[in-house]
Order: sequence, then structure tokens, then C-alpha cells
Amino acid sequence: MTAAWRDAHHAGAAGRGGFALLEPAEWLELAPLLGGRARSTGAPPLARRPRSGEAPTRLPGRGQDYAQSRAYQPGDDLRDMHWALLARTGKPYVRVHEQEQALAWHGLLDAHGAMLFGTRVRTKAAQAARAVLAGAAWQLARWPLSRLQLSLWAPQGLRTHGFGHGVAALQRMAAWLGEQRIEPPGVTRAGSDGAPGVPAFARGAETSRAAFEAWVLGLRGAQAAPTHVLLCSDFAWLEARAGAALGELATRARVAALQVRDVAEAALPELPAACFVDGAGATSGWLAAGTQVRDSFQRESQARRERLRQSLRTLRVPASELCTIDSAARIQAALEELAP
Repeated sequence: MTAAWRDAHHAGAAGRGGFALLEPAEWLELAPLLGGRARSTGAPPLARRPRSGEAPTRLPGRGQDYAQSRAYQPGDDLRDMHWALLARTGKPYVRVHEQEQALAWHGLLDAHGAMLFGTRVRTKAAQAARAVLAGAAWQLARWPLSRLQLSLWAPQGLRTHGFGHGVAALQRMAAWLGEQRIEPPGVTRAGSDGAPGVPAFARGAETSRAAFEAWVLGLRGAQAAPTHVLLCSDFAWLEARAGAALGELATRARVAALQVRDVAEAALPELPAACFVDGAGATSGWLAAGTQVRDSFQRESQARRERLRQSLRTLRVPASELCTIDSAARIQAALEELAP
């Protein structure tokens, strides 16, 4: 199965621009993790609507798990009448149950903006792709009938693809990711002082926030909304407005976050003076990474990490961290940390 995924990767990569989201070597490390989660005697047929399933969701419906009671409203089904509460209070109430259905897992793979950055082994986008595949496999390990969807957030926009149910869906997702190539955004002309130009992503923070809000709105309006959502990103776009959209999504589905960082974002290496581009302020210049600069950078990096963790805690979104050099085993451990 892994060989087939690698073949699909090579076939899709031939003669195309940009760079591969997942290089061939990545499949060798991912093979045991994906293969171990892909044992099944057969995949269930695809479904267009929610159906009776194997686990509870946050959706109200006619399931068997009692959630709460509320006052009777005209049109309510009399089969849900809470007769004991009516006898005790003299007022009509109905029982509200949690609907049981085949779970719908949705991954958001961020491969735009600063996610294209990487100094060792791989980019943050590539690590996010590895993590989202592992997350889908982890979902199927617990609930084999889950429906899988994936949204790829590339520099050219955000698009969503459905893969169906079960192990066959995981195979299709892996093959599809193996075919994806990322076209980097353009860069402005270099300045007169020799500093590098400003990449397009540095000027698109507002565009990123708007894209995320539109994505959440699309999930809300979907006929079969996701029950589980995994976000794989550096969350550089997360501010008050995007946070409000994420918080609203977390009330409708079980949302988890994997923050992906590069080694150089945690601590500056001991290097001579180098050019830099500030993605937030769209400015460029030269950096001499002396001891004082490195210490200051590390403190600010830690402060940013803590602010992000606090924001996600406030939104009640469990989160874990990954580095671009982390192995597949570390990805698996991070996913286990997010398990409810």
C-alpha cells in the first residue's frame, strides 16, 4: 500500500512546477504508522448524509443518550415527553438526546504563508501534512467508520476534498496528498541596501484571517458538518476575529490543534550576520545574532508560545506542539496528548 502511495506521488510530481508537499523519503517513515492504522476487511460504502454510527456527537437528535430536558414547544414529538417531570412540576417538558452518527473527521492542513518556512529536514507545511495523515489514521483507529475530509490551505487559496469512509478513504487521502505541489508566493524586488524582498505572505495577514472565517462558515453550512476537527498550523493568523470563529467552531465539534514550529523559531543559531524578513511587519534588514540577540529572541519566542497556548485554552481547544525535525513517533505521541 505504501509503495502505491509513493508511485502516485512520483506520477503526480512529474513535469509540474512548485515543490512537493511530501517528499518520497517521508513515506518510508510514515509507512508503519499508516499501515498499522489501515487494517480492515473492507471499507463501508460512501454516504451523503449522517447515518447511525458508533459514537456520540454534539448534535441533538433522536439518539439514546439523554442530554437534558427543556420546556415543551408546539410541534415537539410526544414520544420525547418527560412524563415524570410533568407529574412532578405540572408543566410539560421533553427529553433532548444526543444524536448518534458515523463520525465525520475534518483536517485543516496549513501550507501557506510562514508554513512554507523550514531550516532543517523539512518545512512546517510538510510536517503538518505528515501530522494530518497521522491524525486521520488515529481517528480510524478509534472509530473505523469515520468519514474523512481534508482542507488544504495553499498560497493560492483554501480548498476542501472529501475521501469517503474508512480505510479506503485514508488510502485516497494519502495518494491525493502525495500528488500535491505547492507554488510559493512571489517576492517583491530587493531593496537598495541589498536586503531581501518581501514575500507576498507578509502582506496577506488580513487575507488569511478572512479565508479562515470563510472556511468555518462553510463547515457550518455543510449538509454533514464535521464532528471532529484537527488543525495543523503555526497559527500565525490567529487573532481576535479568527479566534472568535474558532471558538464558535469548537462549540459544534471536537476541535484539536497541532502547532508546528521550526527549530530556528525557538532559538537563533550561532551564525554570522544574515538577511531577514519580518513576516508580521513586512520589513526586512540584517540580523547579527550575538548572545544578547539570541537570548532576547528566545524569550520572545517563549512568550509567543505561551500567548498562543493561553488563547487556545480560552477557546477550549486542546493543543500540542510539533517541531519540523520531530519523528513520526513524536507525531503519534502529540496526537495521543490531544485524545479526550
